[in-house]
Amino acid sequence: MKKNFAGLLIITAVFLLLFVFINADSKQDTKKFVQLTGYLLGAPPAGMEDVVDELNKRLKDDINASVEINHIDWGDLQSKYPLLLVSGQDFDFIYTANWAFYFQQAARGAFMEITEDMLKTYMPLYYKALPKAAYAETKVKGKMYMLPTSTPDKKMPVAIIRADLRKKYNVPEIKKFSDLEKYFEAIKKNEKDMVPMLLDKSYDIGQPMGALRADFGDYYFDVLYSTGGGSGCDFGLDDKSNKVLYTLEGENFVNQQKAAIIMKSWYEKGYVNKDAFSNSVQSKTSFNLGKSALGFGNSQNIQSNIAEAVAKGWEVEIVPLLNINGHYIADPFINNGVALPASCKNPERTLMFLDRIMQDKSYDYLVYFGIEGKHYVIKDGKISDPPGITADKNPYPPDASGFWFTNKDHFLPLASWTDSYSKLKNDMKKYLVPSIFQVIAFDTTKIKTELATVNQVMVQYGNPIGIGAVKDVDARYKLLDEKLKAAGVMKIKAEIQKQVDAYIKSIK
Repeated sequence: MKKNFAGLLIITAVFLLLFVFINADSKQDTKKFVQLTGYLLGAPPAGMEDVVDELNKRLKDDINASVEINHIDWGDLQSKYPLLLVSGQDFDFIYTANWAFYFQQAARGAFMEITEDMLKTYMPLYYKALPKAAYAETKVKGKMYMLPTSTPDKKMPVAIIRADLRKKYNVPEIKKFSDLEKYFEAIKKNEKDMVPMLLDKSYDIGQPMGALRADFGDYYFDVLYSTGGGSGCDFGLDDKSNKVLYTLEGENFVNQQKAAIIMKSWYEKGYVNKDAFSNSVQSKTSFNLGKSALGFGNSQNIQSNIAEAVAKGWEVEIVPLLNINGHYIADPFINNGVALPASCKNPERTLMFLDRIMQDKSYDYLVYFGIEGKHYVIKDGKISDPPGITADKNPYPPDASGFWFTNKDHFLPLASWTDSYSKLKNDMKKYLVPSIFQVIAFDTTKIKTELATVNQVMVQYGNPIGIGAVKDVDARYKLLDEKLKAAGVMKIKAEIQKQVDAYIKSIK
């Protein structure tokens, strides 16, 4: 009996030591309850509160934490995002990407460094899933300041139109954006309560101009992926010279002028809303409300709009927005991600939360599709709306919440995918082309004053050209050229080209 008791004590002691060892090694201390706060982009869907409530039930059980989700509206992105990071406001994470201030904010020390040890300890699922190439893309001066998605989106910009109305008014098939003239004319003449293009002040501004330019030649992108304004310097997607281009030179400028003349004509004919610079409702939302004949989006986020329109009995067609060679830029890993502010008070618990959001399949489905049975069901291997809920009545449509950095490889196809959308998804790979400009961590220290001034110039003098709201296209471009050069755009071009050349040399 004594031997058995002694053996039992030894076994118990071993288990206790193992328990202590395992927990000491994991360093995941969750004894104290923690309230987390974070920021995503866009407008929260109506069902956001229900989903966050369910999310917090799981978080309480799993990591003894809860989360409050805030959103930065597209119209406030340019002003509110940088302000949050200098305001001293207490929060734990924020959406970031190569197009959403990552390199600029990381370079100025706004984000907390993420080390490999932090990932191993607090994000083991994510650490296991993330390819080495993703680490390299995040580096700013050799350090990692964001958690990129492990599964980059395969997406491209598109416009959706009312095919039922196109056919009703005998308008020929639309194959590219510049074919829309007759469609807009028919809508303006016959649909009195509808604007051909009802643009918003943030997401949509520049979309029609960019699509037209690409119809005539290459797709040109801002070298710094500036949001809302621009650096005055571009690169061409299919230009393999890796040259930095002043935005008002070469083929880019020639195509801009062609597009600007068309946009001015469309604006004067009433095809574009006059309040574009104050309107905060995206065109794709107005499309589903029956107020806009066209909606802008990308092949990822537009599907819920298509499903909603089809539920109303409308026929929808997709217009791919590609360059003259049928190309668009492929997303890198850093096109969707999340960062911790440098002032984050709960980095360990935040990373534990993000590990689940980004890589745990059950959490992925919750934040992306909502509550199973309430916002979606899985039927015949596809994601469907629950019985009695149509796409236009779903309070938590897919992709609407702003959790775009989840592992999308976990997701099943949607039952609402139309034939045209399925074809677009299948053809995606042949459209997408990578570019080094997406992954270079440009150091803007030497040109930060010029960048700020140039951005203001682009907003004030360039954006009106993009929607056609100018009296004289040539005169406005001449004025824009003068203002940009006075603001130091050529200094920006020289500095960025210097860094591009150095990067290319370093990877050879």
